[in-house]
Amino acid sequence: MASNPAAAPTINTVALSLRLLKVATATEALKDDHGLRSMDSAVGDLWVGQSPANPPGWVDFLGQLAPDARAELRTQSCAAVLFVETSKPAKRLFALCFGQGHHSLDESAIERGFGLKVTLNLVSRDRLRTIDSATLDTTVMQRRTQASRNADLGAFEINTDRDLVRLAAGSPASSGFAKALTGRDALSVRAPVAPAAIIAYCERALQIYGEKTYQRDFKFIDHIQPVGDPKLRDILDGLAFGELKTLVGGGASDLHLAIPDILAPEDDLEIGYFGLGLLSGRKAVFSELAIEDYVAELQRGKFPAIPSMAELKGSHEICVVENGQVDREHRRKLYSCFVYEAQHNGETHVLFDGQWYLVDRGFYDEVEMAYQALVTPAFVVSTTAKNERDFIAQLLANANLLCLDQTRANPTGAKRANLEPCDFLSTSRQLIHLKDGHGSSPLRGCVGTVA
Repeated sequence: MASNPAAAPTINTVALSLRLLKVATATEALKDDHGLRSMDSAVGDLWVGQSPANPPGWVDFLGQLAPDARAELRTQSCAAVLFVETSKPAKRLFALCFGQGHHSLDESAIERGFGLKVTLNLVSRDRLRTIDSATLDTTVMQRRTQASRNADLGAFEINTDRDLVRLAAGSPASSGFAKALTGRDALSVRAPVAPAAIIAYCERALQIYGEKTYQRDFKFIDHIQPVGDPKLRDILDGLAFGELKTLVGGGASDLHLAIPDILAPEDDLEIGYFGLGLLSGRKAVFSELAIEDYVAELQRGKFPAIPSMAELKGSHEICVVENGQVDREHRRKLYSCFVYEAQHNGETHVLFDGQWYLVDRGFYDEVEMAYQALVTPAFVVSTTAKNERDFIAQLLANANLLCLDQTRANPTGAKRANLEPCDFLSTSRQLIHLKDGHGSSPLRGCVGTVA
């Protein structure tokens, strides 16, 4: 009896995290102190690392209740990064990260927005699961909206006039490339990929990255484009560094800091500032990231030793501090936390998450005109108030304004809505909202008219 032909091997679905790199070699992509070692691999350039077993940060608390816990409880992590090079549609280097491997990559070596663009090229607007967005202002508002099943873009309530979409996840119509995708800078996929076919898979990802399909449903993401010209980035960095000098000198600026990630409510971390010109030795520890604390540390240190943003960018970091010990694995470049809006040659640029963005001029003018239509003429030209509470106290003397601050209302048919209609209602039927922006020029008003 003739034997049956061998069945084709089953290719299991695997979770992969791909990053497109700006550099050409693994050594350029890895941090100087990455701690990984090279290992022979049939495909690509593999780097791996295994951390030693250490007691967790919380073991001292339990050790006071159960002394044996100190000797018994240990945590351990492993990391791997597989670098593969494509030959088509272009010669590019990819990093596939496993475990804690992504912590070993230099942030500046990663192509920003790669995963987002691939995802939006494959996932239509009615098959979204998650969107992360950020509103760039003196107080950065970040939001993650998740749907229990595939949903349309409209259900996520994205304000396409002001929100920067930073991450998207969803299901493509065809599972040929992936069953599900999540994209930001990295592209995370669940797909049936054989290890030997990983280069071909990266080539397909690179091809999708270059497509323009996303413009059908998500063209608004082009309103804010990354600045690619390195000379222009240097000029803009110089403007931001000038603002930092102003702050260190005791002046005012809208430059501020924000961690560009959505943190879980339980992520209550203590941080310290490290780098050139900052005091060495035992560090001051802070419960939040704030420009005021950072500037105070610069003033205590040797700020003149930092000649430019280039030096600061390469040196300054924030690190998590646990029980007085620095967790060097959980750190990030402080530059990635700067938020600033700069005007240069008539164009508007925004620095966020370590990337300068150019705001489309037509889009900017459209939003500015709509805003000015609301606030012109200004109901108060200027104020000496330092914060919202002080400003409200000043406005209480105005007989033409009714204070509704912290007054809650329930519209008809919306029981327990508990809405605050406005801060003040004017005799000319204006709804006046005040905003404390937590910055050097914090007070701003927004005025609307009751129909």
